[in-house]
This record gives sequence, structure tokens and C-alpha cells, in this order.
Amino acid sequence: MAGHHPIIQPSMLLPGGVVAAAPAKINRFLHILERLPDGYHSLETGFQFVDWCDWIHFRKKSHPCIKILDDPLGLNQSNLVYQAAERLLRHTGWGVEILIEKHLPIGSGLGGGSSDAATTLVVLNHIFDLGYTQVDLRKIGIQLGADIPVFIFGQSCFASGIGEVLKAINWSGTRILIVDPQIPVSTKSIFQHPKLTRDTPSCSIRASQLDATRNDCEVLVRFMYPKIDRLMKVMKALGEPRLTGTGGCVIVVDPLHASGAQETIGELGVVKDSLLSSQSMLYTSCAMS
Repeated sequence: MAGHHPIIQPSMLLPGGVVAAAPAKINRFLHILERLPDGYHSLETGFQFVDWCDWIHFRKKSHPCIKILDDPLGLNQSNLVYQAAERLLRHTGWGVEILIEKHLPIGSGLGGGSSDAATTLVVLNHIFDLGYTQVDLRKIGIQLGADIPVFIFGQSCFASGIGEVLKAINWSGTRILIVDPQIPVSTKSIFQHPKLTRDTPSCSIRASQLDATRNDCEVLVRFMYPKIDRLMKVMKALGEPRLTGTGGCVIVVDPLHASGAQETIGELGVVKDSLLSSQSMLYTSCAMS
């Protein structure tokens, strides 16, 4: 398992503060088994991490307050970062100023908002010495969002339940092309859509069986967003394209002709050439990007 302590550095944007990575994830596959009575979905998926991230800056305050200094989406108290900080600090007498340095695209299937919240939980627990275990933090995280526990876990894995039951597994692949069509896709709208497939049988996927998997959201997303459908068709020249999460980013693992990818994609999207990892940058890297 990844280390329990985050890699933090002095913040250049918040004097006296610290900064830590909030990395992207990809879904190697996403099988939706059923819709649960509470509206959540039982699913099985394979998570893997990417060396592309947001950076979250924190500065401790000695009086109760939570202040988002730079809120890129203007979400205020509905921001998952704010909610995560509030959950940990509400009874402590401490406060924090937070600056979100956003690089991951919104509505992309890369989990940026969930990763930001997870980094907030892990870092605040560490710098305030609150004493929560990783299991404790994952229990808090799942109350805020289904993807948050995997970012706290920090290791590539097979996930089941609603995404909170995690079993470490190293998926294949070392390099990944991520193409952002710059179409934010609402996870809520996809999971609530009546045409979403919700009857994939449960199975135990090994790393060698990825070619037998799929993303159950892909057909619906391609139908709803013709540009993403066109993008996936074009990306076949680079390898085997897949949607990550509910989209809108499309990925190719270990691509062909990566150096000419942007020329192939043209105006259909923006290409990011990244590395895959079994470990989260939150715990394993201190390199700023």
C-alpha cells in the first residue's frame, strides 16, 4: 500500500504554507452492476494513477476558519475541498487557508474534484496531527464522494461496492495519452440517465484480462456527445481508445505514434502525454509540474 503520509513541500504561493499533489486517476474499465435503493450504483472498476495533478496549498490558522483563497469554479461552501476541511476541523479550534491550483480539466473523468478533497483530508490530518487512520479518512471521504477513498488509498486497485471496497492490483501499461475534448460531462447526469446500462454481471478481473472489460458509460456518452464519438473513432489510429469514468476524456494506454497524436486529433481535443503509475503522487512524488 502507498505510504500513509503525504509528500508536502513549502508553498511558493502561500508563504508559510505547504503544498501537495492531487493527482488524476483513470478507469481502466467501469462495469455497472445495478442501481441501489439509495440512488448510488454497485460497480466494479480498475483505478490507476497518472503523473498529472492539481496542486493544493494549505496555510494553518490558529483560529477557527476555512477560507478558499482561489476557488476556480466559484463553488464556495459546496466545493468538496471546503467540505473536506470542514469535516476535519469543525471541532478542533483550528483553521486553514486553501488555494487550489487547478490543472486537471473539469468533468473529464479524471477525478480532479475528488482528488482535491482527498488531498485535503490527508494533508490536514497530517499537518494538524489529528490522528485519523487511513481507514478513518476513507470513511469520511465516502460520505463526500464515491471516488474520494481511492485517492486516499493511493494505490492502483480493483474497486467494488460503490467504489469504496478497494483491493490493490497493478494494472499493465506505462504510458498514456489523455485527450480532452473540452466537453465537461456531468457524472450525475450519466448515472441518472434511464438509458445507462446497469446489469453487467459481477466478475473478478485480473490484470491480464483487461481486454475482456469495457466502460458501461461509453455507449451513452458517445450518443449524447457526438464530438466524443468522433474523437474515439479518430483515436483508433493511436491504439485502443476508452472513456475514463463518465468522460469526457478519452484515453489510450501505451499508444502508437504518440509523438504525432495532436496532429492526428486535430481540433477534436487537447492531448496530454503522461505516465501511468501504481502509486499516487500524493504519497510518492515531490516534483512540481
